Amino acid sequence: MNDFTIRRVTDPKEGPIDGVSAETVGVYTKFREKGLFQAEKRIIKQETTDVGIKAAVSTGVVSIYDRKRDYGIAVPITELAAILNEALRVGMTKKGE
Repeated sequence: MNDFTIRRVTDPKEGPIDGVSAETVGVYTKFREKGLFQAEKRIIKQETTDVGIKAAVSTGVVSIYDRKRDYGIAVPITELAAILNEALRVGMTKKGE
């Protein structure tokens, strides 16, 4: 993705001054059925969507916003960092196998 740029917040009106943001393309997935187990769920629709991502240590949050559906979700920044770190660690160690 050549156009991917991480931008820093420079104006406090835009958000926390330690905040960063980026625009990208993601995949929206709609599931059928509900349940505790993944086997009970089925993907019925997937399509690309425009996504905005924002993060700031001062708020402790990463937010991902689906611009087409006007829908967002926020997760703790430390938990997201931990799972990304583990995915990279596992991916790098499995590469040599």
